[in-house]
Amino acid sequence: MINRAAELIRESSNPVIFSGAGMSRESGMRTFRGEEGLWKEYSPEQLSSIAGLRENPGLVWDWYRMRLIAGENVVPHPGYHALTYLQEQKGYLPVITQNVDGLHRLAGQTDVMEIHGSMRTASCMDKCGFSAQLTAELFHTGPPVCPDCGAILRPDIVLFGEPLPPKVISRSYELAESCDLMVVIGTSVQVWPAAGIPFAALESGAAIIEINPVQTELPRGDRVISIREKAGEILPVLTGFKERT
Repeated sequence: MINRAAELIRESSNPVIFSGAGMSRESGMRTFRGEEGLWKEYSPEQLSSIAGLRENPGLVWDWYRMRLIAGENVVPHPGYHALTYLQEQKGYLPVITQNVDGLHRLAGQTDVMEIHGSMRTASCMDKCGFSAQLTAELFHTGPPVCPDCGAILRPDIVLFGEPLPPKVISRSYELAESCDLMVVIGTSVQVWPAAGIPFAALESGAAIIEINPVQTELPRGDRVISIREKAGEILPVLTGFKERT
């Protein structure tokens, strides 16, 4: 199975990567639903929605400050670097990710579709055009505000009640429908419409390599290879990547 997956990767002329929370978790990125138990005390609408941000910016930004601090020392694991190596070998490797942590870009992947946005930047809620890197310095005097118009800043992620970015979703489906191989990493393939992306690849004739320690919603079949391993351990094997010492 592993040999066949490695062969598919070598032979692929148009591969695409699709990743989810499991990819980040292997680097030590804590999942936000368990973060300090806040989901038990506050609703998602209070902590991660435009309405919640307007009603209680201090609470919401305390939450995101905590998430930002939790991720400060998280670095890409060898699986990410294996994808960068594969990008170098192929010359082009688009990545579609459900993650907002920016680890794919940090590892060196250059064409990344972040379908849920990014925690790396913040922008003006009143859409005056201001945008900035999201750093701890923004929180020194309370909720960060736009220096141009004074409005509260928002993290550049998709908040509850907001649609996924249409251009990103459209391009993601276009890539899925035109690729010859999709490597699906660390996602349960349950949250739609993002979950439809691997199925679109499969329906268009692409092969699927699924890397996830647990069973997912992807079907079993001749064109689906399921590898129940951790991405950080198996991606270097599949791509031939060797860490520099």
